[in-house]
Amino acid sequence: MKNLITILLFVLFTGCNGQNIDMKETPLISIIKLKSAEAVLNFEEAKKYIDLSKVFKKSPDSKNIEKEWKETITTLHNLGKDKKFTNQFKYFNYSITEEIKGKNAKVNFVPNDKNSNLKKIIYSLKVIDSSWKVTGIDYRD
Repeated sequence: MKNLITILLFVLFTGCNGQNIDMKETPLISIIKLKSAEAVLNFEEAKKYIDLSKVFKKSPDSKNIEKEWKETITTLHNLGKDKKFTNQFKYFNYSITEEIKGKNAKVNFVPNDKNSNLKKIIYSLKVIDSSWKVTGIDYRD
């Protein structure tokens, strides 16, 4: 009995020892937290999950990226007060997949209904300061 307990403790210790104790959240979790923070206009929290300069690098005529991002999110938030629109992202309308390759990842949101007006959304993420941050958002038909 003493040997059995010793063996179980050894297996338990070596099994747990091989895991990464400092595990990062998944890329999808970072996207959910970003969308949630944006929905309630908590910009300081949202900035933890997005690299604005990389996401909006395709907008060279932007003078103040952060200001324009805040204005866009605020406008979308105000539209959500209308009964026709909502500030809640409907994750259930999409099939979601994650592709992680080292410190880079892609999260694909593919509409479940091909006849809907929803576009495919591809989020590119990168590990920055030990957490996943969105570095690109691409909308496709």
